[in-house]
Amino acid sequence: MDLTGPEIDALDREKTVFVLTLSPLEVHGPHLPMGTDVWVAEEVRDRALTKAARRNPDLGFVVLPSFCVGSDTIPGSVEVDSRAVNLLLRGIAGFLARRGFRYLLVVDNHGGPRHQIATAKAVRRLYRERGFHIVAPFLSFYRRMVELDPDLLSRLGAGPGACGDAQDCHAGLNETSLMLRAHPEKVRASWKELARVSINPRRWPGILLGFVGRLARELGGEEVGKDLSYIGLMLCWVTESRPSNYIGEPRAASPEAGERMLDAFSDEVVARLEAALRGEPPYHTPLGWTLRLLEPSR
Repeated sequence: MDLTGPEIDALDREKTVFVLTLSPLEVHGPHLPMGTDVWVAEEVRDRALTKAARRNPDLGFVVLPSFCVGSDTIPGSVEVDSRAVNLLLRGIAGFLARRGFRYLLVVDNHGGPRHQIATAKAVRRLYRERGFHIVAPFLSFYRRMVELDPDLLSRLGAGPGACGDAQDCHAGLNETSLMLRAHPEKVRASWKELARVSINPRRWPGILLGFVGRLARELGGEEVGKDLSYIGLMLCWVTESRPSNYIGEPRAASPEAGERMLDAFSDEVVARLEAALRGEPPYHTPLGWTLRLLEPSR
């Protein structure tokens, strides 16, 4: 970051948005580099800032260095305790809030449950204690992907298993398409040969938590039921003795699909930022939120 301390203090408190990219270094199949989530998030960031500046010419943006930090990564990746994610965001936001600034935009591309819950806890704490906005759009956008939001699917021209949902959640069609559009030079040629790999939902975590989830829904706990079923499905994958390092169908990817996803995600970023600028609370309800006591951040 090129600014000095006095130069930061001279910025307009009401019209300056600080921007942070946050994602882990994580194994993404044999065809995508470990920096995939960071590079995709940076691409979304740049597109979103271009759109936001065009729509809000009076805003100023300060881009912070990217942080390669994330929790709930797959085996073989750089794993960080989710409390580190929470404390990092609270530390940066606290620094800004103490100087009278109001906005920190966090662009992420990682769907690890505890990673997202730790982020959401930081968002709520800073807003509750200081009225400071941590805007973290991927918490909501990822939920739209997994829950097969009809408007998003229509925009993407995609269906289940092809939109970053649970059966395309990691280095499959979606993320391979994103990288083919954002950084094609970094995608290994093997992507063209990688057939679909799906999570087997009939393993014990899916059966057990799926049953508990259905019971919860019957008793009126719709959200906790959905969260239990989702966590059960993810555990079906990562608890295998040798889990696949990609889920989905990389060989079906295309730069065109990546362009549509990048455009949709960057629009979500702009929409969430503008909501914060209007004074709306920046709260998000990520997947797994009803089970947030299992994540140790405060």
